[in-house]
Amino acid sequence: MSDTILFVFEGEIIEGQIFRSIESNFFPPSNSRTIIRSSFCGEIYQLWNAVKDDADLDIVEILKERPNSDIKDLKRKEVSEVHLFFDHDAHSRPGESQHEYNEKICSLLDTFNDESERGKLWINYPMAEAIRHCKKNPNECFKDAIIKIADNKKYPELVSRNSDFSDIKKLNSSDWHYLAAINIQRTFCLVNDSYKSISDYNEIKDWFEENAVIVRMIHEKQYNKFIITKNEVVALSPFPLFLLNYFGRPFFNNCKSGELIKNCSFFCYQ
Repeated sequence: MSDTILFVFEGEIIEGQIFRSIESNFFPPSNSRTIIRSSFCGEIYQLWNAVKDDADLDIVEILKERPNSDIKDLKRKEVSEVHLFFDHDAHSRPGESQHEYNEKICSLLDTFNDESERGKLWINYPMAEAIRHCKKNPNECFKDAIIKIADNKKYPELVSRNSDFSDIKKLNSSDWHYLAAINIQRTFCLVNDSYKSISDYNEIKDWFEENAVIVRMIHEKQYNKFIITKNEVVALSPFPLFLLNYFGRPFFNNCKSGELIKNCSFFCYQ
């Protein structure tokens, strides 16, 4: 099997900008690796509808059957890893309870839990714009990180008012390491109920050792602590977690989380 990574995105515009930024900063042209992007052009419950009657159906085949597919000639055996990035979009299912919606997402997480097989699902909370939901002062990055689901439709506007990273296209590797430090720290606080800054990779290295364990842990905490009890979510981007998963300790060390966030009390998360 060739070393080919397939990125599957819910949409095209914001996700396309994110992909191109990740590719230019972390995946330079290589003779030994190929990076492919494909857009599903549908929401996460539409993905669920595509697999609910046949959980063994391959994601590459699903994508090839979509209208205007951009990977018609791609064969699954040519792909070494598949990573799917979809929005949580808890506001988008009128008439459906959060419990019912949650069951669908859990089913998808069970199905897409291995990048070398059917693919690994990563979820944006609440949307892909969460990657920009950050201030350059790390002690301000948690203050407005909790979002009411009822306000999701206004989320892109909210991010624009609460971001010092207005243009994804201009993100460099230092920006990405900073954004990763913030999102890794948010994840740590959410998952562990421990409000402290982390500086040791050993505290998080077990997150990815069993399929997509951290993705499942994040969703369980989001659902039980915020979604079902408060109708809120914690703004969280999976793209830095993907980079951490792919590059491991060297990537984490470049993020320098312990130095950046050492003075934050995380009071807003408590």
